[in-house]
Amino acid sequence: MTFKKIFIASTLLVSILGFSSVTYAKEVHKTVPEVLKEVDAHMQAALDAIPSADSTKIATLIKEASQSASELSANYKFEFERDKVVLKLKKARELAKKSDFAAAEQELKEAREGFAGLTKFQ
Repeated sequence: MTFKKIFIASTLLVSILGFSSVTYAKEVHKTVPEVLKEVDAHMQAALDAIPSADSTKIATLIKEASQSASELSANYKFEFERDKVVLKLKKARELAKKSDFAAAEQELKEAREGFAGLTKFQ
């Protein structure tokens, strides 16, 4: 085979291998209400863990809520409001790490109300 044929064959092989099944796989997106339920469940678990006074467990549960909230996306205004509520989660996590559970609980409750109010921005 000539160099030109080898070059064309190898180029075709690379281009065919580039289109794997992952390319055609459909990414599964959760709906906003599903994600909001998941975030609410994480926040409720964190609120339930406050009486145990385990700062690392509470901070972990708040972090899980925050990570779930990052999946929320609808429009610019929705994301702007979501980011404001996520800041409350961040503050609650910092307070939980400092063992200020009363303030962390208050921030979690405010964040929970904020997430409940996000539905009007869809």
